[in-house]
Order: sequence, then C-alpha cells, then structure tokens
Amino acid sequence: MELKGRLKMLNNTWIVELSKQSLNNPVFIQGLPGLGFVGKISVDFLIEQLKPIKLADLYSTHLALPDGGLGIKIELNGTYKLPKYEFYAHKGKTDLIFLAGNIQPSMQGQYDVVKHVLKYIQGFGCKSIVALGGYGIKSKNIDAVYAVASDPNIIKIIGKEKIKIAQDGSVKGAFGVLLGLGKEMNLDCLGLLGATRGMYPDVRASRNIVQILKNMYNLQINLEDMDTKVKEMENQLKNFRKISNMGPRSGRGSRKMKPPSGYIS
Repeated sequence: MELKGRLKMLNNTWIVELSKQSLNNPVFIQGLPGLGFVGKISVDFLIEQLKPIKLADLYSTHLALPDGGLGIKIELNGTYKLPKYEFYAHKGKTDLIFLAGNIQPSMQGQYDVVKHVLKYIQGFGCKSIVALGGYGIKSKNIDAVYAVASDPNIIKIIGKEKIKIAQDGSVKGAFGVLLGLGKEMNLDCLGLLGATRGMYPDVRASRNIVQILKNMYNLQINLEDMDTKVKEMENQLKNFRKISNMGPRSGRGSRKMKPPSGYIS
C-alpha cells in the first residue's frame, strides 16, 4: 500500500513519515480527547505556541469516526480526511515529541495503536513519556493536578511543582494503555491529570497542566491567550447558570448532573 511520504505498514496501523529529525533523548507527550478534553486542549495549545516540526501521521483501522464507523471526515471546504494521529517534534532545552489527535482508538484497538506509537518514538531514543488527561472531581479544588507514575522517584523529581499524588481509581483509554505498555517497555512514565468536573471542555484544567509542563521543561510559551479563554469560558458558564435558574421548575425539583469521578483520558 502506497501513501504520501515513507510508509511503515504494521498490521492494521501504519505511519507516514513526513520529515527526518535528529532528537536528543526526547520526552514524549500525548494529549487525546477524554474527560473535559483536558489532554487534547493542553497538547493543541503547546503545538500552537511552540510551532513544532511535523514528523509523521499515524493511520489505523482502529481510528474510527465519532459514531464508531470507518470512513472519512468532511471539512468545511468540501475536502475530506481519514482519521489520524499527528506526531510533532520540538527542539529546545529538552527535546519533545507531541502526539495530537481528535479521537480515541477503538477499545479493541487501543493496545495495537499504542504499541506502534511507542515503537515509533523509541526510534528517536525516547525513554520518557508523559500522558495528559482529566481527573473527575466533586470537590471545589478545581486547580489541582494529580500525578501517577511508573516509579515513585519520578514523582519526587517533580515534587517542587504543585502536584497531588493520585492514590486510587483507574486510568482508562489510550492514556492508561500508554502508561501501562510504556512501563512494560521500561520507559519512565508520568501521567498528569487536571482536576475537572468533566461536563464541558475544561480550559482551566488544561491551563494548570500546561503551567507545570512549562516549568518542567523551561518552555518559552505565553499563557495569556489561555487565561483569556478561561475567563471567557467561566463567564459563559455563569450566564448559563443564570438562565437555567430562571427557567421553570417541575414539582419534583430540578435534577442536577452528577460529576464524574476517577481518572479518564
């Protein structure tokens, strides 16, 4: 099967390489859609700010459309694209590889996709991975960032940051599979989860994660745009609550949505 660029066909998953880069012990950072879209928003913002080099596209029969079917996504201009993941490389004080995408792999294909992601980044000498996601909370501590790691020493190293240690629950989706397989492949694995109520795209939770990454890797990024989006989002929510409170109430009273709990990426 021939596609643009250099093709590596691996069972149901293949990678189209778009550029060759030499990286120095890069750290891999993954952010995909999940609870509150925290991971995706974080990585998309970092890519927007750092303007990294596009490395490759990953395609897979396990990357489906939102309804679960296979096919193409039609764009506003009438063109279309296959669902895919995108790899980017940033060269800095610490070299980074980003993985961005708009979907999670199917449940049956998560191991297959993640396995090939890990094989690809190991080709650059990558020994450390960071997965980004959301952590469902019911408390008011909405600025907390929780951490899980393959080794307690990893958390000690980043202990100077304002991070809480996650002590129970489970990590689902590509986030969890990445950390699980990464550990089995002897990689240093860290998961950062921004506290979120998970009922809307949570820019605030993403901002909290990005701040930690900025400090950890000395990233030259400007958070003002993100701060503006946080204020806009919170104002919209306040207005929405006002409108909701003005609406009619049934005799049984209005039902409140229960916030999710646990870790989900």
